[in-house]
Amino acid sequence: MNSNDNITLSANQKRLIKAWWKKATTNSNNTTSQRRFSAMVEKGVFGIPLVDSICYAHSRISFVDQRTGKDCNGVIPIVIAKCGSFLKQEALYEEGIFRISGNVKRISILQSLFDTPEGYGLDIDWTGYTPHDAANLLSRYLNYLPEPLITLEYQNSFKNIIDVEFPSIEVKIHAFQKLIEKLPVVHQYLLLYILDLLYLFSLYSDYTRMDITSLSTAFAPAILSDPNDAMNPAGYKKSQSVLLFLIQYQEHFMMPDYRHYEPSLIDSPTTPLIQDRRLSFNYSPSQSVTNLMSLRSASSPNVSSLKRSKTAPSRRDKEEQMMIEANQSKVTINNAKNISRWKSIKKKE
Repeated sequence: MNSNDNITLSANQKRLIKAWWKKATTNSNNTTSQRRFSAMVEKGVFGIPLVDSICYAHSRISFVDQRTGKDCNGVIPIVIAKCGSFLKQEALYEEGIFRISGNVKRISILQSLFDTPEGYGLDIDWTGYTPHDAANLLSRYLNYLPEPLITLEYQNSFKNIIDVEFPSIEVKIHAFQKLIEKLPVVHQYLLLYILDLLYLFSLYSDYTRMDITSLSTAFAPAILSDPNDAMNPAGYKKSQSVLLFLIQYQEHFMMPDYRHYEPSLIDSPTTPLIQDRRLSFNYSPSQSVTNLMSLRSASSPNVSSLKRSKTAPSRRDKEEQMMIEANQSKVTINNAKNISRWKSIKKKE
């Protein structure tokens, strides 16, 4: 066996796998519980529509709305929150990040952990894994989405705008903002998070050898994955141009308007808000389908709603919260690590 294929599991990883195996193999008289668990195992999060999996595997985001100054909430997938946090801590100086492949076996184990109820990777221990493993897993999750972040319905609209001559860059940004607002609201949250993450990494291109062009090339197939682009190089190139623009001006795009999308989340007392900055984000685990019902169908009136997922495993109240805070300082390479709107900080003691 190649030494690079050897995998050492931490005690926490062994515990998670053991717990999953016990649940998967234990014979229970409760057939209803068996059916529910079977459904969750079959679904997982990889290859499942975002609007479905977000109902049972999400990290909560609390932020201050730029339009009104009010506190409100949103969500992104646990796997993205965990991978993003790990990459910001460990990969900003990693050459070839998002380009170099990770270890196939380790990535498969990670995928299994994030696909497994009830935690869906919430207690992930990154010991023994590399930044390339996490980067590959993040990309895989996006690539496996049946409906890409920028949905097929609006991809042509995004591509058409990129070549239009506008009176100013502000007008062009506004045009893209209006298109983003037509996406399902959970797609908006995740898209803005990914754009912010890629912009942060573009500032470290001297170390990673992955500038904004390289990053847009790497992620365009996942974010604007038009099947027709496989036989259309011009369309693929245009997708790259769209993503490059979105990354470059990501800080100008606003979070979804809570007044239209998610009143139930705004009033949720689950997570205290951080209020010392204009924009603040706070992750906390939550599995409430009630609060997510509006997110399942939320988008512009032109986007049809989908059926709500029926799986909603409960969460433990004792789990620690992962804090995400905003930082609006000006961008320089010296403070680049602090400018991300969604900057990871240490867990509260």
